[in-house]
Amino acid sequence: MIRTNHILILFLLASGTACISTVKSNKASSSTYSEDLTAYLPPDPVGFTSGIAVVHTPKEIDTTLIITARLDSALKIVNDHNSNKTTYVEGLTIQLYSGQDRSAAKEVQLRAFRYFPESKPKIIFDQPNYKVRMEYFYTQLEAYPVYKSVQSKFGKAILVPTRIPVSRK
Repeated sequence: MIRTNHILILFLLASGTACISTVKSNKASSSTYSEDLTAYLPPDPVGFTSGIAVVHTPKEIDTTLIITARLDSALKIVNDHNSNKTTYVEGLTIQLYSGQDRSAAKEVQLRAFRYFPESKPKIIFDQPNYKVRMEYFYTQLEAYPVYKSVQSKFGKAILVPTRIPVSRK
């Protein structure tokens, strides 16, 4: 049934396309297309349609508006804002403790004060952990001897990469 439907559709298509013929015109067109569209053009502000170019001279600029005082104050505000920003450099710090117990972090900080009073260990809360860190170093060469002496007192001490704040002034 389906096969006969396909054959019937193919027969109808073939007979329909055979009936269509293409007609070619052998007549050569001797006239060219021309149409006047000047009525639809927008008005010419410069005056080129008349064939004579009109040159407009610019008006004198009014210099009575003084905006330099307002501009200077705005630039000063931007400059003050940018100069107060702190920049950072990549460095290292020694981390003595990292955990969720605040009292344990406080104990490690007190022990670090006892052994290394000049190092000023700090407790940093980086949610959900408390971290005890001390000293900033710019290179691993300057950090390593201090790290070895700290590691003898605090076995879990590690060197951690960090950003060291540097003021611009």
